[in-house]
Amino acid sequence: MNTKKPTGEILDWLILFFIVIFLLAGTYRRNAVWKSEVELWKDCMRKSLHKERTHHNLGLAYHELKRLNDAQKEYEEALSLNPSYFLSLYNLGLVYYEKGLMDEAIDHYKRAVELNSNFPDCLYNLGLAYYKKGLHKDAVQTFEKLLEIKPDYENGYNTMGLVYKRLKKWGMAIRSFHEELRVHPDNIYAHLYLGESYEAIRDYPEALAHYRKALSHPGVLDAEKIGKVVLALEAAQRQKKGEEN
Repeated sequence: MNTKKPTGEILDWLILFFIVIFLLAGTYRRNAVWKSEVELWKDCMRKSLHKERTHHNLGLAYHELKRLNDAQKEYEEALSLNPSYFLSLYNLGLVYYEKGLMDEAIDHYKRAVELNSNFPDCLYNLGLAYYKKGLHKDAVQTFEKLLEIKPDYENGYNTMGLVYKRLKKWGMAIRSFHEELRVHPDNIYAHLYLGESYEAIRDYPEALAHYRKALSHPGVLDAEKIGKVVLALEAAQRQKKGEEN
Protein backbone atom coordinates (compact mmCIF):
# COMPACT_ATOMS: atom_id res chain seq x y z
CA MET A 1 0.00 0.00 0.00
CA ASN A 2 1.37 3.40 -0.94
CA THR A 3 1.32 6.37 1.45
CA LYS A 4 2.96 9.77 1.40
CA LYS A 5 6.58 9.60 0.28
CA PRO A 6 9.17 8.89 2.99
CA THR A 7 10.45 11.85 4.91
CA GLY A 8 13.81 11.20 3.28
CA GLU A 9 15.85 14.33 3.63
CA ILE A 10 13.81 16.23 6.22
CA LEU A 11 16.13 15.28 9.05
CA ASP A 12 19.43 14.85 7.25
CA TRP A 13 20.35 18.45 8.01
CA LEU A 14 20.78 17.30 11.60
CA ILE A 15 24.17 15.97 10.52
CA LEU A 16 25.39 19.51 11.06
CA PHE A 17 24.96 18.93 14.79
CA PHE A 18 27.40 16.00 14.58
CA ILE A 19 30.28 17.92 13.04
CA VAL A 20 33.13 18.09 15.52
CA ILE A 21 34.11 21.73 15.24
CA PHE A 22 34.68 24.49 17.67
CA LEU A 23 31.72 25.65 19.74
CA LEU A 24 30.63 28.82 18.00
CA ALA A 25 30.19 31.99 20.00
CA GLY A 26 26.50 32.32 20.78
CA THR A 27 26.32 34.85 23.59
CA TYR A 28 27.84 38.18 24.50
CA ARG A 29 29.58 36.57 27.44
CA ARG A 30 31.26 33.92 25.30
CA ASN A 31 32.27 36.51 22.71
CA ALA A 32 33.84 38.55 25.47
CA VAL A 33 35.87 35.55 26.60
CA TRP A 34 37.26 34.93 23.13
CA LYS A 35 37.91 38.61 22.48
CA SER A 36 40.04 38.47 25.60
CA GLU A 37 41.75 35.37 24.19
CA VAL A 38 42.56 37.28 21.01
CA GLU A 39 44.24 40.04 23.00
CA LEU A 40 46.05 37.47 25.15
CA TRP A 41 47.54 35.64 22.17
CA LYS A 42 48.33 38.87 20.33
CA ASP A 43 50.38 39.87 23.35
CA CYS A 44 52.08 36.47 23.40
CA MET A 45 52.82 36.79 19.70
CA ARG A 46 54.54 40.13 20.22
CA LYS A 47 56.82 38.39 22.72
CA SER A 48 57.39 35.21 20.70
CA LEU A 49 56.65 36.02 17.08
CA HIS A 50 58.24 32.90 15.64
CA LYS A 51 56.41 30.19 17.62
CA GLU A 52 53.83 28.20 15.66
CA ARG A 53 51.77 27.47 18.78
CA THR A 54 51.21 31.17 19.40
CA HIS A 55 49.88 31.74 15.88
CA HIS A 56 47.79 28.57 16.12
CA ASN A 57 46.14 29.64 19.39
CA LEU A 58 45.45 33.11 18.05
CA GLY A 59 43.83 31.38 15.08
CA LEU A 60 41.67 29.37 17.49
CA ALA A 61 40.51 32.56 19.19
CA TYR A 62 39.61 34.15 15.84
CA HIS A 63 37.89 30.93 14.78
CA GLU A 64 35.65 30.95 17.84
CA LEU A 65 34.61 34.48 16.91
CA LYS A 66 33.83 33.27 13.36
CA ARG A 67 36.53 35.52 11.96
CA LEU A 68 37.47 32.86 9.46
CA ASN A 69 39.85 34.89 7.31
CA ASP A 70 41.83 35.99 10.35
CA ALA A 71 41.87 32.41 11.67
CA GLN A 72 43.05 31.13 8.29
CA LYS A 73 45.89 33.65 8.21
CA GLU A 74 47.16 32.58 11.64
CA TYR A 75 46.92 28.85 10.91
CA GLU A 76 48.84 29.42 7.68
CA GLU A 77 51.48 31.41 9.57
CA ALA A 78 51.83 28.55 12.07
CA LEU A 79 52.34 26.12 9.18
CA SER A 80 54.92 28.37 7.56
CA LEU A 81 56.90 28.07 10.79
CA ASN A 82 56.28 24.34 11.16
CA PRO A 83 54.76 22.51 8.13
CA SER A 84 54.31 19.38 10.31
CA TYR A 85 52.04 21.11 12.84
CA PHE A 86 49.09 18.83 12.20
CA LEU A 87 46.65 20.68 14.46
CA SER A 88 46.93 23.78 12.26
CA LEU A 89 46.42 21.62 9.18
CA TYR A 90 43.28 20.18 10.75
CA ASN A 91 41.89 23.54 11.88
CA LEU A 92 42.65 25.06 8.51
CA GLY A 93 40.59 22.21 7.06
CA LEU A 94 37.74 23.24 9.36
CA VAL A 95 37.97 26.81 8.07
CA TYR A 96 37.75 25.65 4.47
CA TYR A 97 34.84 23.34 5.34
CA GLU A 98 32.94 26.21 6.94
CA LYS A 99 33.63 28.31 3.84
CA GLY A 100 32.19 25.53 1.66
CA LEU A 101 35.54 24.76 0.02
CA MET A 102 35.43 20.97 0.21
CA ASP A 103 38.46 20.20 -1.97
CA GLU A 104 40.70 22.37 0.18
CA ALA A 105 39.17 20.95 3.38
CA ILE A 106 39.78 17.38 2.20
CA ASP A 107 43.37 18.17 1.25
CA HIS A 108 44.20 19.62 4.66
CA TYR A 109 42.41 16.87 6.60
CA LYS A 110 44.32 14.23 4.62
CA ARG A 111 47.64 15.92 5.27
CA ALA A 112 46.85 16.10 9.00
CA VAL A 113 45.98 12.39 9.08
CA GLU A 114 49.21 11.55 7.26
CA LEU A 115 51.08 13.26 10.10
CA ASN A 116 48.93 11.72 12.84
CA SER A 117 47.00 8.59 11.81
CA ASN A 118 45.42 8.25 15.25
CA PHE A 119 43.34 11.43 14.97
CA PRO A 120 39.62 10.52 15.29
CA ASP A 121 38.20 14.05 14.98
CA CYS A 122 40.12 14.66 11.78
CA LEU A 123 38.98 11.34 10.29
CA TYR A 124 35.38 12.17 11.19
CA ASN A 125 35.52 15.55 9.53
CA LEU A 126 37.32 14.10 6.51
CA GLY A 127 34.46 11.63 6.16
CA LEU A 128 31.96 14.48 6.39
CA ALA A 129 33.78 16.43 3.69
CA TYR A 130 33.76 13.40 1.40
CA TYR A 131 30.04 12.99 2.11
CA LYS A 132 29.38 16.64 1.35
CA LYS A 133 31.38 16.32 -1.85
CA GLY A 134 29.40 13.24 -2.94
CA LEU A 135 32.44 10.93 -2.67
CA HIS A 136 30.49 8.24 -0.89
CA LYS A 137 32.96 5.36 -1.23
CA ASP A 138 35.74 7.50 0.25
CA ALA A 139 33.39 8.62 3.03
CA VAL A 140 32.51 5.04 4.00
CA GLN A 141 36.17 3.97 3.98
CA THR A 142 37.08 6.93 6.18
CA PHE A 143 34.33 6.23 8.70
CA GLU A 144 35.35 2.56 8.78
CA LYS A 145 38.92 3.61 9.60
CA LEU A 146 37.63 5.98 12.28
CA LEU A 147 35.58 3.21 13.90
CA GLU A 148 38.52 0.83 13.82
CA ILE A 149 40.60 3.13 15.99
CA LYS A 150 37.70 4.43 18.11
CA PRO A 151 34.63 2.14 17.97
CA ASP A 152 32.68 4.30 20.42
CA TYR A 153 33.11 7.58 18.53
CA GLU A 154 29.90 9.56 19.04
CA ASN A 155 27.76 9.46 15.87
CA GLY A 156 30.43 7.62 13.90
CA TYR A 157 28.03 4.83 12.95
CA ASN A 158 25.22 7.33 12.49
CA THR A 159 27.12 9.33 9.92
CA MET A 160 28.27 6.25 8.05
CA GLY A 161 24.62 5.19 8.02
CA LEU A 162 23.69 8.52 6.46
CA VAL A 163 26.06 7.79 3.59
CA TYR A 164 24.39 4.42 3.00
CA LYS A 165 21.02 6.12 3.35
CA ARG A 166 21.93 8.63 0.64
CA LEU A 167 22.89 5.67 -1.57
CA LYS A 168 19.57 3.97 -0.70
CA LYS A 169 21.45 0.98 0.68
CA TRP A 170 18.82 0.61 3.33
CA GLY A 171 20.01 -2.64 4.90
CA MET A 172 23.49 -1.28 5.53
CA ALA A 173 22.10 2.03 6.72
CA ILE A 174 19.82 0.28 9.19
CA ARG A 175 22.67 -1.86 10.49
CA SER A 176 24.81 1.24 11.01
CA PHE A 177 22.10 3.07 12.96
CA HIS A 178 21.51 0.01 15.13
CA GLU A 179 25.25 -0.13 15.83
CA GLU A 180 25.09 3.48 16.97
CA LEU A 181 22.35 2.52 19.41
CA ARG A 182 24.36 -0.45 20.64
CA VAL A 183 27.26 1.87 21.48
CA HIS A 184 25.13 4.88 22.52
CA PRO A 185 21.65 3.62 23.54
CA ASP A 186 20.33 7.13 24.19
CA ASN A 187 21.21 8.56 20.77
CA ILE A 188 17.89 10.02 19.60
CA TYR A 189 19.17 10.74 16.10
CA ALA A 190 19.79 7.05 15.47
CA HIS A 191 16.08 6.51 16.19
CA LEU A 192 15.15 9.31 13.81
CA TYR A 193 17.28 7.90 11.00
CA LEU A 194 15.98 4.41 11.63
CA GLY A 195 12.45 5.79 11.42
CA GLU A 196 13.24 7.31 8.02
CA SER A 197 14.98 4.19 6.78
CA TYR A 198 12.23 1.78 7.81
CA GLU A 199 9.67 4.15 6.34
CA ALA A 200 11.58 4.13 3.05
CA ILE A 201 11.35 0.33 2.82
CA ARG A 202 7.70 0.48 3.95
CA ASP A 203 8.26 -1.28 7.25
CA TYR A 204 5.85 1.09 8.92
CA PRO A 205 5.56 -0.64 12.32
CA GLU A 206 9.33 -0.39 12.80
CA ALA A 207 9.35 3.18 11.49
CA LEU A 208 6.66 4.16 13.97
CA ALA A 209 8.46 2.46 16.85
CA HIS A 210 11.64 4.45 16.26
CA TYR A 211 9.90 7.76 15.56
CA ARG A 212 8.01 7.35 18.84
CA LYS A 213 11.22 6.61 20.74
CA ALA A 214 12.73 9.76 19.30
CA LEU A 215 9.70 11.81 20.27
CA SER A 216 9.90 10.46 23.83
CA HIS A 217 13.06 12.52 24.31
CA PRO A 218 12.12 16.06 25.37
CA GLY A 219 15.10 17.61 23.57
CA VAL A 220 14.39 16.21 20.11
CA LEU A 221 14.57 18.78 17.34
CA ASP A 222 11.74 19.30 14.87
CA ALA A 223 9.34 17.41 17.13
CA GLU A 224 6.27 18.95 15.49
CA LYS A 225 7.27 17.75 12.01
CA ILE A 226 8.13 14.28 13.29
CA GLY A 227 4.78 14.17 15.11
CA LYS A 228 2.97 14.88 11.84
CA VAL A 229 4.84 12.02 10.17
CA VAL A 230 3.82 9.71 13.00
CA LEU A 231 0.16 10.73 12.69
CA ALA A 232 0.25 10.14 8.92
CA LEU A 233 1.79 6.69 9.33
CA GLU A 234 -0.69 5.77 12.06
CA ALA A 235 -3.57 6.82 9.80
CA ALA A 236 -2.13 4.76 6.94
CA GLN A 237 -1.84 1.74 9.22
CA ARG A 238 -5.45 2.08 10.36
CA GLN A 239 -6.59 2.36 6.74
CA LYS A 240 -4.62 -0.72 5.79
CA LYS A 241 -6.17 -2.72 8.62
CA GLY A 242 -9.60 -1.53 7.58
CA GLU A 243 -9.04 -2.65 3.99
CA GLU A 244 -7.77 -6.03 5.16
CA ASN A 245 -10.89 -6.54 7.26
